[in-house]
Amino acid sequence: MPLTKQPTRQIASNLRFTRSGVVWADYLLEGLEYGYRPTKDKRTVRDLHRMLARALHGESLLLGVCAGLDPLAIVERMERGVDLAEHPAWDAECDATVDTLERIRPGRRIYWLSVPLGTHKALDQVKIAARSGFADIVDFLGMPAAAVSDKEIASRQKQADKIAALIPADFRPTPATPAQMVWLWTHQLSRGLGMDPDVPEVESGVEEEGKTAAAFASARFDAGARLDREEEGFRSHLPSYDKVLRIDQPWELEKLPPSYQVNMCLSDLPAGGSLFPGSEFLSICDDQAGRDIDWAMRLHVRSTDEVRAKNRRALVNLNEQFHQRDGEQSHAMSHLQGISEDLAEYDSLLENDRMEVEVEFTTVVTAAGPSAEEALATAKDVAKAFEVANYRIVAPTGFQEELFWACVPGHPKPSICSEFRQITTSGKWAMYVPCVRHDLGDATGPLLALNISTARIGVVHHDIAGKAVRDVSGSLAVVGDLGSGKSVTLKTAGNHIIDRGGQLVVVDSTVLGEYERWAGAIAESTVVNVGEPTVSLDPLRMFSPRRGAEVVESLLMPLLDLEPASRLGAVLSDVLDPAYRSKHDIESLADVVTHLNGGGCSLNGAEDVAERLRVFARSSYTKVLFDASLPVLRPTSPAIVFRTHTLSLPSHDEVQHQHLYRQLSIQKRVGRALYQLIAELAKTICFADPDRLAGFLCDEVHRITDWPEGVSTLKQFNLDGRKHDAALILGSQAPEGLGDPTMQSLIPTRIVMRQTDADLARRCLEWLGMDLQDDDSIVKELREQTSPSTGRDNFVEEHRRGEGYMRDASGNIGRIKVMAPATESRRKAVTTTPKRSEGSKSTAASELVTV
Repeated sequence: MPLTKQPTRQIASNLRFTRSGVVWADYLLEGLEYGYRPTKDKRTVRDLHRMLARALHGESLLLGVCAGLDPLAIVERMERGVDLAEHPAWDAECDATVDTLERIRPGRRIYWLSVPLGTHKALDQVKIAARSGFADIVDFLGMPAAAVSDKEIASRQKQADKIAALIPADFRPTPATPAQMVWLWTHQLSRGLGMDPDVPEVESGVEEEGKTAAAFASARFDAGARLDREEEGFRSHLPSYDKVLRIDQPWELEKLPPSYQVNMCLSDLPAGGSLFPGSEFLSICDDQAGRDIDWAMRLHVRSTDEVRAKNRRALVNLNEQFHQRDGEQSHAMSHLQGISEDLAEYDSLLENDRMEVEVEFTTVVTAAGPSAEEALATAKDVAKAFEVANYRIVAPTGFQEELFWACVPGHPKPSICSEFRQITTSGKWAMYVPCVRHDLGDATGPLLALNISTARIGVVHHDIAGKAVRDVSGSLAVVGDLGSGKSVTLKTAGNHIIDRGGQLVVVDSTVLGEYERWAGAIAESTVVNVGEPTVSLDPLRMFSPRRGAEVVESLLMPLLDLEPASRLGAVLSDVLDPAYRSKHDIESLADVVTHLNGGGCSLNGAEDVAERLRVFARSSYTKVLFDASLPVLRPTSPAIVFRTHTLSLPSHDEVQHQHLYRQLSIQKRVGRALYQLIAELAKTICFADPDRLAGFLCDEVHRITDWPEGVSTLKQFNLDGRKHDAALILGSQAPEGLGDPTMQSLIPTRIVMRQTDADLARRCLEWLGMDLQDDDSIVKELREQTSPSTGRDNFVEEHRRGEGYMRDASGNIGRIKVMAPATESRRKAVTTTPKRSEGSKSTAASELVTV
């Protein structure tokens, strides 16, 4: 079986000098964010594709190639900026993540644009033809090929740069390197084998040498897989009608298995036209779970003047046919009338927009596998998926090898492409938005989740420290129903902070101490049980004199129901003044009570303030504030957990209405005050060392945000956190639980997990930024197909846990599956929910007196 030569003779920079004599320029394009973005953003993506088509005059080749993501490269991005020797827990997590990723095999789609550089002079065309013929003679005689001159390379590079300058900057056209060109050829030869290396990265400051044809592996092409026949003799040479192409490399030292590929062409579009959004037919290629489906578009763009001249000639021919059939009533006349109307409409489109161009395109979709049976089965499934969307693709018999070459940069367009060409305007071609992506998260940092927006699984990094460098908040909020995976997500994000050397402040409001047990399992932790304290949270002992006075005022004024400008409010303010406290040796809240209660205070109204203060000072609920015998909290542990399960809180109405507020119990007033104090302490602790990563983790955050003071503290934390390398990690069952609309909008990274209530699900998705309009399909998907339970005690199967939707700090929205830690100890810590033992009792039950 003859050896078919690949078309490239020599590479210099991103220039490809081919056997036909034509020089091609290759670029990598970046897909535009699409996914779950609002319709107005999708229209912008469509408009950019229209501009892309108008920038490509003449012939070009656009590829959508499946590429794997190297687990080691992903983990390297997790390790970046962290001294692993000092943080062995993170080192172990990264090592374990490699094994996890190797099982998952994440990938991405890269977009490749290859454009032949035109020659406008007849003499240049003659030179190209002569050079091509001479090169063929040199190859035939076995003589060494002459290198391309530096002068021609420079001239061609200028041509290529002009083309790149016309491409919309949003696509970020990047010149392909010689190594990447060789990678593309190797990928095309081994599709379906899962043996691709990663796309070679471009190292800054390193100039890569060009390559010759010898760098491209030789391959044998067997249309119909005749080499697999068991027959011998003349039967083995009979034509095959199997629609499969067998490619192997028998001359390589390390013999690889053959790749079986099925190349299919788009043969028909929806009869009624395409509706945008919804016309993105190439996205079907990304919806084939576990299968890598490549696609290619052979484009030919013509200017308005060229097309209108062609249309005029067509109209002249039509008029002649009309005159020849004058007076004849037949289907042929009706057909001619229809063609005439189509041409008139097409001409009108070009006339209305002088910038409009004609786009002729042939689409080739390639399915592959390690065997002919698997490749054909995959091709059949892909064809069915296209058919469901009202698009038709076919695999023409006898043209499998020609269609393979149609997808290879540098190869002349095979004649079979003309049989499947579609002709339209740039505006309508742009509706197919071929170059899109669904990326989420940051370029580096801890691996928070898998991106499952399409069947092509990606990865989601969440880098708090990296966001701070870009002046972006690293704060994260998770909203979800009970049992949706919210707490696992919060703990996983907290793990990342602690294991990378940061500090975490946690509020644990669970009766069973879920977060306390988790924090104790992963790091040295300090637990502050505000109901049974062993340390003091007295602000006068913990903060500087000035800051301590401010915190105590904000704490005691609402607690004692005092107005700052009132007589009693002024007394309290005077006593807390740093100069006054220094003069009277007041060092704690207990000293304030003693001083006001006959301890030498001569201020008018001191007794009234003391009377109110004594009511709270003698309560067991305020021991954490007024017991001066307790040692003060020293916030040095990696994890500080505030246990608040014994605190009672007022309802929103009780806080908003004065007459209800005055009837509040001591427990509720103290509960509100202590949550406010904890929020202030968390901010102070997290902001203490700007060089240390820190986070404030609070599930059921409505306990803080149900009143204005709490919302104000979290807003300030979120706005200033990036300056101190600190972030909020918040959990709630509804977006409203995060605070007022401003507070909700200040959280850049948002995750929504399963919600069973339809109205709540809709509000959650709108909080993400989705444009739902009249489409309830995503609401239904969130309710029923996000970590769905099997119905047995709301049990969710392991492979479906942690699903949700995410909006990253850049506004990109996609579907995710949160990744629990890879190391067994960390994974067990975040996924274990404490269960009450048979002999255990709740706090309330333990306080009952048996008579």
